[in-house]
Amino acid sequence: MTTVQMDAGTLEFSSDDMTATGLLVPFGEEARTNLGRFTADENSFTFPTDVTGLALNTDHKREQPVGAFTKIWKQPEGLFASYKFSESDEGKAAYADAKAGKKSNLSVEAAGVIIRAGKAVAGRIFASALVASPAFPSATLLAAAVDTEEEPPADAPTETEEVIESEFTDEDGVTHVRKTTRTTRVDGDKTTITEVIEITEPEPQEEEEDAMSLPGTLTANKTDKAAITVREIGAMLYASKNGQLALSEIEARLKDANVSQDTLFAALSDVKFDGTGGLASKLGVVPQWLGEVWQATKFRQQVLPLFSHGDLTALTFAGFKWGTKPTGGDWAGNKADVPSNTLVVTPTSGSAARYALGHDIAREFVDFPVPGFFESYAAAVSEDYARWADNKVAAAIIAGATTLAGDALTTLPGGASGNIGSAASAIVDGATAIVTTGSLPSFALVAPALWKQLAKTPHSNVLGYLSASLGLAEGDLDSFIIRPSSAVAAGKVLV
Repeated sequence: MTTVQMDAGTLEFSSDDMTATGLLVPFGEEARTNLGRFTADENSFTFPTDVTGLALNTDHKREQPVGAFTKIWKQPEGLFASYKFSESDEGKAAYADAKAGKKSNLSVEAAGVIIRAGKAVAGRIFASALVASPAFPSATLLAAAVDTEEEPPADAPTETEEVIESEFTDEDGVTHVRKTTRTTRVDGDKTTITEVIEITEPEPQEEEEDAMSLPGTLTANKTDKAAITVREIGAMLYASKNGQLALSEIEARLKDANVSQDTLFAALSDVKFDGTGGLASKLGVVPQWLGEVWQATKFRQQVLPLFSHGDLTALTFAGFKWGTKPTGGDWAGNKADVPSNTLVVTPTSGSAARYALGHDIAREFVDFPVPGFFESYAAAVSEDYARWADNKVAAAIIAGATTLAGDALTTLPGGASGNIGSAASAIVDGATAIVTTGSLPSFALVAPALWKQLAKTPHSNVLGYLSASLGLAEGDLDSFIIRPSSAVAAGKVLV
């Protein structure tokens, strides 16, 4: 059975007996409900002549009544109702809240609701609720209404009308619609009930539509909107699957049909997730944990990997360097003196450079782990050590390097404007100095500005000069490493 709940308006009160009276359903005003927007008139809803069993609750919590109806009647403005709040703690609290304006609006609850063309055409009132805001803009409960409007006399006749629609299938398998209009008239102690039954025959189907087995009440050209049952919707979907009915036609028919649900809540409250009035902050919604949000490219050592190295076993070290290495030569034989020379060595010693880093980290990080913290911390420490060690090696080799004056660019082929540039020229000068000792250079560290110049120089120019200077196979520089280094002073090259 279809049930509707529609907020109406505010109450006015009588403190002497905890009663209130107000407008329950305004006529001709649009209501905002969970079944959509519609209006009501004097024929939209029926109500029992004996309102003893009709309860008043708060926020449509039917299991928690706070009062009961004492009377319902019609006036030109709409349906009015009077209530008596219960003497229970809940009833007194609801009365106080309503009188204070916290929940002073009415919301009607009705069953068997049928809506056509944006208008309620049937429904039976069985309860109402106190709510904070109404669905009908001007529907209010006014205690003064009993002073400004005359109530119908107690012995005035009342008349209610209830419309019931149902389907049945005859022995030939034809579906019919039975519409029963029941009119109840109460005049004093005399009650008269009149029923009018109308049987609607199905409309003839055209041949191309016979195969779809769709009810005639769903034809698009009907003037009055008909209620669509679940069975009928299923028939339309089945026809669509078989290619007998377009989805656009189903959409059009659904839009043109009655709105009918089990329960209708007239005024829907907004429930926001965040922002003003949102519940997320109050519910303690857990954010997604990402750990370390952004990781830059890790530091790569530029200098230390260019040298072989070993592990220390003591904090100090000692050794020697050759000053004059052993040299030999031709020998005449026959007990002639063999070539010989004076050997020169230079002692060397030093102390290990020490690296340390520490933080006094609270033990709560262990007792209550933060995912990814210690892993990220260890990686950052390792990166810092790599940077420190690389800078140490760079500083040591630069301090021990021999300064060499390079050739002036004006002396090179092509002059200052047509040669390979100062960067490549400096690399060639340094490489030449090493080649003259009988060795081949393995790397060059270039100041950043010179590196940019070198990278922008035509490849063929640099390759020819360096290949010839370094004694490498033409076009092959794979064994010679050229790297930019911020440790090298501006305008300098270390080979």
